[in-house]
Amino acid sequence: MKIALGIGLCICLLLIALSRALLAGPTHAVPAATAPTSSAPEENDKKLQEIAESTLGSREGAIVVMDVQTGRIRAVVNSPTAFGQAFPAGSTLKPFTALAMLRAGVVDADSRILCREHYKHEDFNTVCSHEREIPPLNASAAIAYSCNFYFGNMAERLDEAKLVQLLDDFGFGRPTGVNAPEESPGVLLRKDWRPENMIGEGRMLQVTPIQLLTAYAALANGGHLLQPATTANTNLTPRVRSELKLTDSERKVLVEGMRGAVHFGTAIEADLDSLPAYVIGKTGTSRPLQGFRFNGWFVGLSFAPDTNTDPANARLGVVVFLKNAHGSDAAKLARPIFEAASSQTKPLSRDTTLVNIRQVSENVTQRMPLEHYIERVVATEGSVEDQPEALKALAIAARTFALKNLKRHAEDGYDFCSTTHCQRFEALEIRSAVATAVEKTAGVILRDEQGQIADSYFGASCGGMSANIKTLWGTKAPKYLQGVRDEFCDSESHSRWIDTIEADQMLKAVRSDQRTNVGETIRDVSVAKFDETGRAELISIAGDQKRTINGWEFKLIVGRALGWNFLKSSRFTISRSGSAFVFHGSGFGHGLGLCQEGAHVMAQRGLTYRQILTKYFPGANLGPRINVTTRSLASENFQITFPRTTEAREAESLLALLESTRSQLLRRTGMDIRLPQLQIIVNETTGDFTGRTGMPSWAAAATRDNRIELQPLTLLKKRRILETTLRHELVHVIVDSLGGGQTPRWLTEGMALYVAGEGTMLPRNGENERLTPEALEQKLASVRTAAEMQNAYAAAYHALRQLVRAEGEQRVWQRLAKRNYSVSSMLR
Repeated sequence: MKIALGIGLCICLLLIALSRALLAGPTHAVPAATAPTSSAPEENDKKLQEIAESTLGSREGAIVVMDVQTGRIRAVVNSPTAFGQAFPAGSTLKPFTALAMLRAGVVDADSRILCREHYKHEDFNTVCSHEREIPPLNASAAIAYSCNFYFGNMAERLDEAKLVQLLDDFGFGRPTGVNAPEESPGVLLRKDWRPENMIGEGRMLQVTPIQLLTAYAALANGGHLLQPATTANTNLTPRVRSELKLTDSERKVLVEGMRGAVHFGTAIEADLDSLPAYVIGKTGTSRPLQGFRFNGWFVGLSFAPDTNTDPANARLGVVVFLKNAHGSDAAKLARPIFEAASSQTKPLSRDTTLVNIRQVSENVTQRMPLEHYIERVVATEGSVEDQPEALKALAIAARTFALKNLKRHAEDGYDFCSTTHCQRFEALEIRSAVATAVEKTAGVILRDEQGQIADSYFGASCGGMSANIKTLWGTKAPKYLQGVRDEFCDSESHSRWIDTIEADQMLKAVRSDQRTNVGETIRDVSVAKFDETGRAELISIAGDQKRTINGWEFKLIVGRALGWNFLKSSRFTISRSGSAFVFHGSGFGHGLGLCQEGAHVMAQRGLTYRQILTKYFPGANLGPRINVTTRSLASENFQITFPRTTEAREAESLLALLESTRSQLLRRTGMDIRLPQLQIIVNETTGDFTGRTGMPSWAAAATRDNRIELQPLTLLKKRRILETTLRHELVHVIVDSLGGGQTPRWLTEGMALYVAGEGTMLPRNGENERLTPEALEQKLASVRTAAEMQNAYAAAYHALRQLVRAEGEQRVWQRLAKRNYSVSSMLR
């Protein structure tokens, strides 16, 4: 993964002696947000309209926002498309297909099928896009994951006439009656249906955005198919076109499926389940009847905060239709609208999620706000911790785990238990230090490189190196859970331990579990394989029989049989002393993620909670769970997220500058290069930038894959380096696209500096250096300070300029495209 540092800001800051006072905003937790002061309905509608327009921006599509109890349209963007054009519905049809199958007895709430990834019927063939390793799906899960295999197979048993009749009942194929002269009735053909029609593809069903929204509103409000209306009358009397009967069991399947889409399925990237309102929804991606680029759909429905999903609690419906996009893209555009609507009904709180906790020792279940739960977890798990920064790190790790694992005990009727299976939770008095740590970090969680909630773990002691989750538990290991060296916990109480287990006790332990039972005698226990973190990955047990087992499972089996005071971790070696087995180990617990003893030492030495978490979760980022401080603006090539303190016209100017710079650079290459849509994040403060990226404060920007993080616009403009920074980062994206991310760094940085025109700001001492490409790579890889970075960039720039003078810029671009990096002779 390549990280690009904009050199312009580095130079400017060096010229003013790296004055942190002029630059760095404070590193801070997410403050509590407040609701708009105006409560006038017309003002609220105006704000929704503005946000909807800003969200769609210059992209082709339409957005409609509607009160699902009355049919009053509160905002509409691009009404000719919203009311007058019909398109294949894609997977937004699946809740209705599921309803038809439920009513026909084809499936029930528990009917399950294992997805085989590919669905083929006659000449129709499609592939599922959801993750592969999931258990057999019921109807709700199939909606959440939008499983084509499930719906294709199940719908083969469905009489098409029954589906057509249900769609007709929900208003498809006829006008909604909205007061717009251009309304289209859409298309609902009644014969010659094909398999693809059951999942929303083909000519048989074409829907307008307003048709789709009113149909979904009926699912939410208890079956009232409304006539929508654009009107300023906030007391609109609903006009019900028809009453549709929905049983509680039918509605439950659909609501659970749509909530699953938001919580873990196809709409998860939009982070809608972190909003104060309870949002459900369904994505859809459909192929247009003419053309090859997909269209994206999202229909979302919100319910009043802190209530259930009863029809009376349904509030807002939002449909987003987006050309040349996917359903997940459309869902992201709906989020700012739901967020704004939530702020109009109640203040946005950092503590809106309620969780159910099973107090195992007392056999009772308690319901409480998430942040209260985190206080109790930190009070329990950090009962002896006295360092504020270590407590903050623990609070964030615990909060991240909770949000990632909501409904962990759903089948038992609660979210979390009070044991180490989830997070230890006792009814302790909350110390002021714990309350402060939780309050100061309220809403802050760990996110992975794609912005998703990270897998977060913590333990008492890692014993000198944290664990790799793949070798420990056999699951896929993200970068931040592959293990890191920990020099901080070496001096703590669990850094070394010795356990001696007599042979008869060891035999008792291994015979207590079929996986380790070796018979009546035991001869040997040894570590067959260590993983890279020093843990026993495989244990070999020899007796009447021979067994091999995972090291962590062996530790658990011994602990259950002999007591948890034996084998404090799986980081150990085994030797013999007479008939006894001697274990020399280090660490306490699984060792994944945050090491509490190491965090304690780091905090004692003055390191912050951000530095602690960066140490133990390398590659993960800190960010707010609920981002109530940003807005977004998008075009076909860019999506900008910017602080609410930034005026919309500044963001629009930035978008225009990005588009023009992109066009100029692509023309300059002389090649036809296809670039993905780029995510541009404008940070509000330098503290936000360094916290999100892990970059030093003197970097102007950081590029990871398709996301560019920028320092505050005001700062870049003040230093007069905004344009050069954007050119620099976009060249990075172009070079990475040409080279598949494998281009040598000196070539990438040199090209970015050369094309951005930053050479005049670089020191001239690099002009006389004649380094080989290998030496240039080493120079760039070994920088530690701003001055070293400046000199390394100068060397890369002058080497690239030498190459351009020898071959011409067009030839260098062609080298990059052909991945021809054999240029050593040119640089001597």
